[in-house]
Amino acid sequence: MAEGMWNKHLTDDFNSSVDAWAEARNALSGMTYYPEQVGNTRNPYAPPSQKGPNEHYFMFNELVSKDLIRHFCDGVGCKNPLYRWNEYAKFTRYGDIIAPGGILICIGEAGAGKGTVAPGYGRSIAGGNTWTWFKLIRPGDTFHVFGTDMGVNEKKPRRDVPYRLFQAPFRTTFLNQRNEVVAYRDRTRMHIVAESRETTEKAFPYRERQRYTPEELDAIHQAYEDEEKNRRGATTRFWEDAAIGEEIFPVVAGPMTILDSHVFFGAMGQQSAFNVNWDQLKGNVEIHGWHDPETNAPRWRAEAHLLDAAGRATGMKMGAYGHHAQFESLMQKAIQNWMGDDGYLKYQSNQTRRPSWMGDTTTVTGKVVNKRSGSGRFKVDLELQCANQTGEVHQTCKATVLLPSRTQFIYDLGGADDIDELKDLKDED
Repeated sequence: MAEGMWNKHLTDDFNSSVDAWAEARNALSGMTYYPEQVGNTRNPYAPPSQKGPNEHYFMFNELVSKDLIRHFCDGVGCKNPLYRWNEYAKFTRYGDIIAPGGILICIGEAGAGKGTVAPGYGRSIAGGNTWTWFKLIRPGDTFHVFGTDMGVNEKKPRRDVPYRLFQAPFRTTFLNQRNEVVAYRDRTRMHIVAESRETTEKAFPYRERQRYTPEELDAIHQAYEDEEKNRRGATTRFWEDAAIGEEIFPVVAGPMTILDSHVFFGAMGQQSAFNVNWDQLKGNVEIHGWHDPETNAPRWRAEAHLLDAAGRATGMKMGAYGHHAQFESLMQKAIQNWMGDDGYLKYQSNQTRRPSWMGDTTTVTGKVVNKRSGSGRFKVDLELQCANQTGEVHQTCKATVLLPSRTQFIYDLGGADDIDELKDLKDED
């Protein structure tokens, strides 16, 4: 790393140690990893772990069942009958229930690589996922995965801040029981690398949690009702009918509660209790944990998505905040509502701008920005955003959906070996 990226608020010694960390992380770029466990108990027959202390990700589930689909939809507030009711789905092009593409977040991943945690008080938060899907996902599908380390990239912060900022992308490839590539997930972690927790806390401004009026709550609940009335569903949306500038119907979710986050975590399977939880935490408390100030017990950092105390103990002055994938899934729901049963979400590139705090209400809005065709596929490009009740945008995405044409109702989803298709989608992101 060049000294031109050094932060003047940090000591020279610390800047040098950050450079050394980044160089070591990038030396691992291209390495491939396989999960050593499924669920929260390590496979006793796996070879000795070679993972570094940055590794605590693994597969959560192998099987996509109707129950898992329902639990995932409950965690997103999705009532789409295509994912829930055989009686409805049997009259669609699929002949039975299918799963939304976002359910692969419940399968988990191959890891985060062997790289060590950044020096100092490094706060790692989600930077967003880029998903590319190639196959339908149905109940009964089973999955295995492998991961590819993509190193770290330093980004210059937009403000004068006392920390350095790094992107750490990591690809997970999802394969089904036929060894077909179903999807890629390029997950990006943002590393806020500071010398103390106090400087990490300056990354996000503090504001009081909102207390909602009865009228504001009534408007949120009315938005829930309106969403159900405006889902496209079985009415086919043809490519020819999509208009550039057309707005998609908004999706509203909130005010976010502990239960909202817990239901999503439960669907993912990213939680465990008592001795199983301790098996994961022991030896990693300083890196992935926090100490409860009331009980002095060590606990997982992931509880920052549930508890204010955990959020504040891990450098988030506002307290608990939502899981980025839950809001990515809300944008997926808005897209699915717009495109209808005959559409297919092909590509979604998400960026997390800032946390969404407990108690916030999110509104998803979006519009059509382009439409194109080629290789037997009819594509519509969308841009969406998640904004809270103050108007702050905390998540955005660019997405591409495939729609049937009035001249070609059945379309090809494209395969993982279709390089032109991938380049076509990603060059415009």
